Amino acid sequence: MSSSVLDHQVIGRSRVATQYTGSQKFLAYIRALLDSSVELEAVFRKIAEQADIDIAEGVNLDVIGEIVGVSRIIPDSIAMQFFGFEGQPGAAVFGEQDQLGVGARFREENEPETATSVLADPEYRMLIRAKIVKNHARGTNEDILLGLAYLFNAQQTVVEDLGGMAIGVAIGRQLTFQEKALVSNIDILPRPGGARINFRSTFDSNNYFGFDGQTNAQSFGEEGQPEVGGLFAEEF
Repeated sequence: MSSSVLDHQVIGRSRVATQYTGSQKFLAYIRALLDSSVELEAVFRKIAEQADIDIAEGVNLDVIGEIVGVSRIIPDSIAMQFFGFEGQPGAAVFGEQDQLGVGARFREENEPETATSVLADPEYRMLIRAKIVKNHARGTNEDILLGLAYLFNAQQTVVEDLGGMAIGVAIGRQLTFQEKALVSNIDILPRPGGARINFRSTFDSNNYFGFDGQTNAQSFGEEGQPEVGGLFAEEF
């Protein structure tokens, strides 16, 4: 959506014939006529903003979700993050006093590891985009690559045909915990009909270990030289 705004008053005055530029009554008449155009454009811009997934919020985003057919409410599917140990899904380290963004709380006895979730706008936008991709998918590799790039705003995506009606996908961006939880628990990734996704991975497209011929791939690291080499992709 363009961010430019037409100034109807300026455009209107610029088109007034020279002999009328000094007539205050005529100019006032032109301004009165153009006031409705200014108001109408403001209404059109507001409607466009409310229909833009990246701009719409709250109830306006709910309307978009209803149109494409996906709800903000996800029942018993989103993994919650608690204190835990390496290798446990959703595990986090001890917290730090006065640093709310560090670590996670202990899970109470008999407390479920998942919870009904009313998604916030950022996560809900992801589900809406996923539904749009699926509604328009044709099942080709090129189509899946474009869908993944749109869904995750990733410059680099990979689809591998594993044979036997199975594929693997890799997303060239470090996904957040919540994004990985959504992908792991809800079938939102584009794929051909009847095909299964055997592996999913996420990697930093600007800094990953790879092989000759792979875009931006880097070599193994060197001990004591953190600037050398790339990071391994993370399967989830």
